[in-house]
Amino acid sequence: MFPPPLISDGRVNTMKKIAVLIKSIDQQYDGLCLSLGAFCDDVEIQMMVLNHEVADMDEAYQDNMEFFDEMKGQRISNHMANAEKFGFGHATIKEIAQRLREADLVIPF
Repeated sequence: MFPPPLISDGRVNTMKKIAVLIKSIDQQYDGLCLSLGAFCDDVEIQMMVLNHEVADMDEAYQDNMEFFDEMKGQRISNHMANAEKFGFGHATIKEIAQRLREADLVIPF
């Protein structure tokens, strides 16, 4: 097994779970891109889309979501249309709040 990655000052990076919280329709693509980039740090990523249906599901966004799924990321939304149309896991606000509490880092968009 490989040793854990080091932070620039030599400390061990113990972060394991990142939640990317996307509340703005205008920021959904940026949130997905950041989620994909975070896989470089070998962490668990949860991308959460709140209160809106994913807009502009173009080919590029779809391709990126498929790659996100291949990397074992979790896509979660409280908007039922995202679960029905795009394969997101559905969660209530209360369930999402619990996931946020369990995350080591929350990145809001």
